[in-house]
Amino acid sequence: MSPEEPTFSFSARAAEKAAARERDEEKLASGETTRAEMARINGGSIRSVRYNGPATRIRSEVEPKS
Repeated sequence: MSPEEPTFSFSARAAEKAAARERDEEKLASGETTRAEMARINGGSIRSVRYNGPATRIRSEVEPKS
């Protein structure tokens, strides 16, 4: 049995990400898209996310669960 070729390459993935970043920067520089649109495309919708600060997380771990 011969080992299979790896299907994931860190260097190939890094090159893909660098190329995508370059395309995004070109779109922003040319005015083809706005920063807000780019954030929505890359980050998705985060309107309903609620931030729980460290104090809230610590309290939830320390308080007895009922």
